[in-house]
Parts: sequence; C-alpha cells; structure tokens
Amino acid sequence: MRSARTLARTLIGSIAALLLGVVAAAAQPAPDCRQAKTAAERAICGNAELAASDKAMTQAYAGLRARLPSEQQKALLADQRRWIIRRQAVCGDKSEEALAQCLLAETDARRIFFAGKSPNGAPDAPRIMPRLFHENRKGRYEISIEYPQMLMPRGTAAAAFNRAARAIAFGKDAVKEYREMERPMAAGAENFYNVDYTASYLDRRLASVVFTIATFTGGAHPNSARVALLFDLAAGRASKLADFLADPTQTVGEISALCREQLERQAKEEGWELFDNADFGAVVGGAENWAAGKEGIEILFDPYSVAAYVIGPRECRLSYADLKRWLKPAGPLPPQ
Repeated sequence: MRSARTLARTLIGSIAALLLGVVAAAAQPAPDCRQAKTAAERAICGNAELAASDKAMTQAYAGLRARLPSEQQKALLADQRRWIIRRQAVCGDKSEEALAQCLLAETDARRIFFAGKSPNGAPDAPRIMPRLFHENRKGRYEISIEYPQMLMPRGTAAAAFNRAARAIAFGKDAVKEYREMERPMAAGAENFYNVDYTASYLDRRLASVVFTIATFTGGAHPNSARVALLFDLAAGRASKLADFLADPTQTVGEISALCREQLERQAKEEGWELFDNADFGAVVGGAENWAAGKEGIEILFDPYSVAAYVIGPRECRLSYADLKRWLKPAGPLPPQ
C-alpha cells in the first residue's frame, strides 16, 4: 500500500495538471510535499484518504473531459479552476481536523458530479451529466454556464427535464445581453455571468438540482442567486407547491414562521440581524426556492432576501418529519 506522502504527491500533481489543462494528471511530475504551502496542501500531504479521494475525482474529471467536444473541454477547465477556488473559500478557515473533513466532502461531491451519479446513492437514479458553455471577450465580459442534461433513461420526461434545466441556466437572453453590453469603464472590472449547479437528490421519480447564478455588471460587488429545479419525472414537469403541499395557502405561512425562527436563532448566535420587513412568505411561497435532499428539504434564501448582502445566502432546513403534517399524501415529497 502506498504511503500517505506518495498519495498526497499524486493529489497535488493532479490539481496542477487540471490548472494546466492536462488530462493525464498521473503522468505529470508531482511536487515534493515538503514544498506544500497552503493549509489545504498540508492537509492533503498528511491524509491518505483525502489524497485517494482527489485522485478519484481527477479520474472522473478526465473521463468526462474525454467525452466532451473541444469547446466544452475548455469550459470544463475554466469551471474546474473556479471550483478549486470555491473549495478553498469553503474550507480554508477551518481547524486542521475540520479542514481535512471539509476538503474530503467537497472533493467527493465533485467526483460524484463528474460521474453524473446520484448524491443520495439511489441505485436506479437517472444519470445526469454536465454540459458547458464558455465565452470570453477580454476586457468586456466572460460567460461560463454549466447545466445538467439527463442521459439515461431517455424519454419525454428526460427531454422535458433537459429543456427546463437549460432554460434556467441560460436565463432570458443572458448570452445576447452580455454580448451587447458596453465595455466596462474601469480596467479589470469585466462583466461576467457564471452558472453552476449541484444535484441535491436523484432517483427514478424525482430530480432536485440547485443552480447558482453569479453576475457582475458594474457596482460595488457581484450579485448571486440560486434557483432550484424540483422535477417530478413521473409527471414529466417541474413541481409546483400544490404538487407536494396539501394546502399551500395555509402552509406557506406556517412554514415561513418556522423558517423565521430558525434564521433568527442563527442571527443571534452569529451576530447579525434580519431585515425588519423580511418577507419570508415571498421566499417560501416559490417552488423555485425548494431543494430536496435525502433527509429533508432546504428553502433557499439569497443575499438581500431577508438580510444584508454581507450575510450571504442562507437556508432553512426542515426534515421530512418536520414537514409531514403539511405534505400531500402520494406526492413527490418525501422522496420514495
């Protein structure tokens, strides 16, 4: 069995290879772990499990890349670069033990993403693979769009899912809009439109996907929003609240109260405040804010929705046991 140091060298070499656009990462010379500088690199060098996870992720990346046309290969590389930065942002400020666990979770989730597998492990789940679009006009804008397409099983429901997912990712004429924008006045302040997604749940009846859309068209900071697609494959369409809530009119208010209590506790513990006029009902009342998981749902609150931008996105997490009294019998939730 190879040592943790040898595995870690393979991992760091694989990251470097991805950043250089090289698929055969294992063939590249790996740096000595004595040169590791970041907290993530040091964690990797001392953790064989984490190194093995990164190697598996790199192999899944290479497998996906080999199936993509050349223009999408470039988009995949750009997306992977952004993911490495996001992983560092998510995990970088944690203690040594928590850092290793965070890196492991993020890396394993990325492997599942590349492989198009079910995050919840359903054996009969459809296979969803990323498709990518990338366009860069130096000094003007960058558009990077990642969206899921269902490869197996085929059929009318899969085709409807693919259309719905693509429509969310590309928005209403987003590409045309950015192409027509004026050149930014300030150097280094290019406009951008970036979309990525996470499959939060997949089985033969239900597909739950969360898109994160980040934009910048000038101003003090970028903006971000999340859109959930809760797709009922049995019905062949996106779910509405009335599909899974027995009485949406009454239920939205009651669930809003639960979410308010939950986020108020977070605010008190973390030292921030909700807006005085925070409209929880507006968020809870939109099916595009409901993302399903194996054990429960997340209702997605974007920056500015109920608190200041600096507080970032928030989630109201409710188990299916919490929701049981409101759910419609035989509806798509909880997943079967």
